[in-house]
Formats: sequence, structure tokens, C-alpha cells
Amino acid sequence: MGYEDRNFSVVGKGVHVKDASEKVTGALKYAVDLKVQNMAYGKILRCPHPHARITRIDTSKAEALAGVYGVLTHLDTPGLDWEAAWFNYRGKVLDGIGRFVGDDMAAVAAVSEEIAEQAVRLIEVEYEVLPHVFDMEEARKMDAPQIRDEGNERDPYIVEWGDVAEGEKDAEVTVDCDIFYESQQYAPLGRNAAIAEWMGDKVTLWTSSQTPSELRDGVHEALGIPLSKIRVMALPCGSSFGQWWSNNFMIITVLLAKKARRAVKIELTNEECMATVKRRHLERTRGRMGCTKDGQITLAQFDHLIDNGGYGFKDDVGFFCVDMWGRARHGHYAVHGINTNLLTAGCMRGVGDCTLGASVERVADQLAEKVGMDPVDFRIKNQIKPGEELRMQHSKHNMKGNIKEYIDGIREDLKEDWPELFHLSSGSTEDILTMGADAFGWKERWKGWGKPHTVDGPLRRAVGVGTGAHVCGVEFEGSTSAVVRINPDGSLKVHCSVGRQGQGSETTQSQVAAEAMGVSLDMVEIETGDTDSCPWSHGSLASNTMYRVGWATRAATMDARRQLLEIAARELFDGADPAELDITDGVVHPKGQPDSNRRFPITQVLHEIRSDTLGQTSSITGRPSVPMPPATTFARQFAAQFVEVEVDIETGQIKLLDFLAAQDSGTVVNPQVLKNQVIGGAICGAGFAIYEHLVFDEETGAIKNANLLDYKLLRAADFPHQAKVMFSESYDPVGPFGARGAGESPIAASIAAVAQAVYNATGVWVDLPMTPERVVRALGGV
Repeated sequence: MGYEDRNFSVVGKGVHVKDASEKVTGALKYAVDLKVQNMAYGKILRCPHPHARITRIDTSKAEALAGVYGVLTHLDTPGLDWEAAWFNYRGKVLDGIGRFVGDDMAAVAAVSEEIAEQAVRLIEVEYEVLPHVFDMEEARKMDAPQIRDEGNERDPYIVEWGDVAEGEKDAEVTVDCDIFYESQQYAPLGRNAAIAEWMGDKVTLWTSSQTPSELRDGVHEALGIPLSKIRVMALPCGSSFGQWWSNNFMIITVLLAKKARRAVKIELTNEECMATVKRRHLERTRGRMGCTKDGQITLAQFDHLIDNGGYGFKDDVGFFCVDMWGRARHGHYAVHGINTNLLTAGCMRGVGDCTLGASVERVADQLAEKVGMDPVDFRIKNQIKPGEELRMQHSKHNMKGNIKEYIDGIREDLKEDWPELFHLSSGSTEDILTMGADAFGWKERWKGWGKPHTVDGPLRRAVGVGTGAHVCGVEFEGSTSAVVRINPDGSLKVHCSVGRQGQGSETTQSQVAAEAMGVSLDMVEIETGDTDSCPWSHGSLASNTMYRVGWATRAATMDARRQLLEIAARELFDGADPAELDITDGVVHPKGQPDSNRRFPITQVLHEIRSDTLGQTSSITGRPSVPMPPATTFARQFAAQFVEVEVDIETGQIKLLDFLAAQDSGTVVNPQVLKNQVIGGAICGAGFAIYEHLVFDEETGAIKNANLLDYKLLRAADFPHQAKVMFSESYDPVGPFGARGAGESPIAASIAAVAQAVYNATGVWVDLPMTPERVVRALGGV
């Protein structure tokens, strides 16, 4: 399926992103910038209680206010459940029950935002205040207040192999852990809005979203209308990190527009973005690992809790650290999803691998210290290598029969091209740990466990290393496709459903198409957000974009190219074998002879009178003709990062002094874009490690720091400006031109590296975020 030809023309080039000019000049349109004619403005009434049921709602005063077009309550909705991607939301649009402070209860459409806000205040609501629960452990108890009809806790998601009792017997050293994680906020630098407009029984929804197809599905589920009557026009997001997938306020906008009988725009405030949409889970890991005296892990046993808040429904957190550390002889991981009366929690960049993964990294570090091993060597010894068995079992749950029956049932023509399933196909941490350690000077700068390399009064300086892994897209919730059209002028139009949250997907997908067709990048344009033209895709989540959508883009382009070359061979090359033709710079020529006298531009092929149809071809449409193998059964991305920190043991202040990030994501399609991805992940992870966390009111569960003044983000100036990025380009057998996913492993590696460096500087482990107060307390200073 793949071919390891590194002689690329467009792939591998650090070209500027296609929307660079629009971004720097402010011309790029986000949802907050958009307006439509005769548009009304919507505002949402929010629940003041952590858990309450509406017993009476009177909208008459609001509806009587001049300028109000309509008021939407739970009595106006179809009463259907809808579900966001990967269980980030499950519930009704409005059902008259508030499950956290700030929950959506009703909405108003009016001629202006000011009148809409005034009308919201005129809605009279009487609530029956219900018992609430904020703590995960309390919510698990039989007598806990019930937040959902399905109960508060999901069945555990379990991954296991071997026999942990045997692993315990074989272990000569063991370490236990009980680690709590605060909730990180996406803290988007840009707000979001949704505009909905009905034309007859069809609706168009404009909003900033990473998952246009999933959002269309959500509208369909919530309203019960055919998918063919719903058009989502997804716009760029900007630093979404998973927040702007399918969100309830978007579907409220659709219903409100129908009620108001005109287009409606709901634009969220900064506080609403941070306190009413979703957040990263609160999480807790209890676990145990054991190893032999020579550092071979024999046992990995972890029990992990995630708090879903009011509407999340996840039972696992996509913890691919279990594969990375899968050389453990025996393993048992269990994840429990639990609902509470806090803001809904869901997937944020690196979900699972930057929490449970950080726990595994810490416990592995503690084992390495006990057996006296260097952390780099310990990781190389115990982390997965290509060809070894993967531990995650998502796909196994979807098989009909056992593994042998499943593999035997795959078509032979597909099987020939597919890698060995349930085994790692390519890449690992070994190369990036080795090259990163050499470039960072690890052997010279690491002075041992819990030992700073420099002491200057209260200042302690030390280095740390961490690793991270993540999946490269998932196949569970649907296939991924793309359409590529060759236009009469020889240009290409790619239609694929991906997000544009700053990761350059519009550029890298175009590079894949240009390389596959044999045209220059400026001959390729792309549509990413229109569900009427883009085939279904998961969108940009779970590091899906380059690997699975890129695969589809390349396959669709190759299909269009095949059709083009068949026509050229018949009409212009005397019936030659199409396989003997090639395309370079938009010109068809005999393979290996780009300067041949017999060469014809793509435009001439398209305009040539065909001997069969007696007319011109004009345009060609390509699409994938075979299914993609299940990515979760063989593909992973890896990161290894090295950091130097300075810790003031009197104030607890942590400074990042130096940083090196090494990444294995297969072929690098655009080094500038990938560098941005890696450094962005490192900053996001370092921020979670030392600063970022939401503060919940103890009495109400309301978020107290829902603004960018009180919620401390790591700024560019807080991160080492000389940070280095290195790539190890293993070649993936399935991904486009050997590329894999990249977006989420860097954040996981960053957290582990910073945590270990702080330990090496101070001699104590500190739970995240390692705020000054927590550092001082851990050192016994409080």
C-alpha cells in the first residue's frame, strides 16, 4: 500500500500555510465574524443551581418585550437525545433539568444582543433544587444523588493481558501511586458563535468546529430530521484543543432559529466559553508497577477515575500509554467514567495520555530510581518496538469472531497491502530518545535521581525526560473519506472534512494531493467544512487528520490520477499501458522521461475529444476505492522531550530554562507545521504541569476563574525561546507517503518531562499542577 519513495516534490517542504496572509492581516473569517441578512441575536438562560428541575417557567414578559422574536424552552424541543463525538456529550438539548451551574435552560432571539439579554432576565423560572454531588468518589456511592437516568457511573473500560498475580510474584521491586489531576480548561484565545438559518425544512449551520460531520449528525439526532436537510459550514477555530467539536449551544441555535422564524446568531462570551461548554476531566490514578532488579517491568496495574461532569459519557480516556509501556509482562488497566454536578468534561488534547500516561511515567521513574537505572535507558528497555503486540483492545470489541476468524475473513487483495494487525507497524521512542539525549547532552546534565546539577542559594536546577504516545485516528465511529476533483484547467479541488484549529490541515492535505497528482501546490485548493460537499469524516480529533484523512485524500487523488492516465494512454499515447505514464508539474509523459517530446498537459488530456464518448472529459472525480485498515490496530505516534528547570525552594516558583522535543510521526509532510504542532503541545503540557487548573466553588461547583486573567496560561515568554525540535522519520506503511499523526503525543511527553525535572531538582514528587503553593507544601515549607 505504501511506497517508501522519499524523492518528494511537495511533501516534506516547509511551505507557508495557505491561509497565512489572511491570518496575519485579520481577513480570515471565524464564526464570530460572520453575519447573515436579517439575523437575530440569541442569548441563553443559564442554571443558577448545581442540580435543579424547572417546575414552572413563564416566558410571557420576555416575549412581550419589543424586539424579541422568540423564546425557546425545553417545552419546544423534540425531546431526543443527541451525542457528540466520542461520548463528549450525551443528552437532550434542553430537558428542564440543570446539571451544573451554567447549564443551558432556555434561549431568547431578539433584534439585538442587548434586548436578548434583557429578555433573558425577564424569564420567570421556579426550580426544585435537587441534591448534588461534586466529588467522583461520592458520586459512585449507591445513595449518591443521581445525575442521569443511566446512573452516575459507566461500566469500567478494561485492558488486560497476562496475569497480574504472576507479575507481582516476578517483581523484585514495586511502587504504588495515588495521583489526583485537576481540570485543565481549553482556554481558547478566540470565542465561538453559531448562526443557523432555515429555508423551508432545511437548515444551514455556520460555526467554528473541528468536527463538521459529527456536528451534522448531532443536529440530526437532536431534531430527528434527515441528514440531507442539514448543512454544516464549519469555519476555522483557532486553538480549540478539542473544545469546538459538537456543542449544545450550536444545536440550541438551530432550534431557536426555527422558533424565531429567522436566522439567529448566538455568540458566546469569554466566560461562557470557559464555564459552560466543557473542560478536561478531573482524574485520579491508583496503581502499582513492579520490575526485576535489571529493570524489566513485570506488572502494570492501574485503576483510573475520570469525572464526566453533567453530560460527558466517556468510559475511557484513550490511554495509549498502555501500548507504549506494553512490554510489561502482565497488565491490567481499568478506567471508570463518572458523572458529577460539575461542568461537562470531555476530550482535550492528549486525553488520557497526559493524565493516566503521566501517572505511568511517574511510577516507571520511581521503579527506575529503585533499581538504579537512567530514565532514558529504562524507557528504551521497557517501551514498545515495531513488530511487537499492541495492548489496546478497542477494535477487538468490534470483531465478528476471534482474531483468526477476523483476519481470515479479510479480502485477500486487501490483506496483501495491510500491515500485521494488532502489532505496531512502525516508529517507537527508541530513536527519538537516543537522538534527543545526545543533542540535549543528557549524560552530562543528568546527575542522578533527585539530584540537581546546580545549587545556587534557594535555586535548584535539574533536567528531566518524558515520553508520550497517542493513536493516529480511530475507526470506531465511522469511516473517513475524501473527494478530489480535477478541474478543466488542470487544477485540483480537495473535499475532506477536517478542522482548522491552527494545525495547518488545509495546507498539509493540499500537499498530499499535489504530491499524489504531480502538480504544484498552487494548483490545489481545498474545502474542509461544508458537509454538503465533503464526505463524512471524524474530523480533526484523536490525531486523525494527517493519518486517516490524509490517507483518504491520497487515495482519492490516486483514483483521479488513474482515470486521467487511462484517458491519456488511450487518446494521446496510442493505447499505451497507463502504468507506463507519469505526471510531473501537471504534464503527462512517459515514466522516467519528463522531457520527452510526447508530453501533454493535464488540460489537453481533459479537453481531448474522447474516442468513446465523442466529447471532452472536462473534469474527473476521484474517491478511495478500498477501505482503510483499522488504524488503532497498528499505528501510533511517539514523542520524547527533555527539559531543564529551575525551582526556587523558598517560593516554589518553577522556570523552564531549556527544552528539546523529539518526535516520531513518520514522514514529515511539512516541517514548519509539524514543529508548530510539537512546540504547541509542549507548551500546553508544560502549562498543565505547572500552572493551569480550574477552581470550582465548594458550595455550588461554579467555576471561579473562568477568564484569562485568573486562569493562568503559559505564555510564549514563559517557554524557552531556544527550544529545539527534532524528527525521526520512520516510514509508515499505510499513512500518506509514510506520515502518521502528531498532534497529541507532544503534550503527554511534556508533562512527564517537567514533572521528573522538578523531582530531580527538589527530591519530591508534586501532583499537577505544580503551583508554587504545592511545591512549597511538598517541600514541607507550609
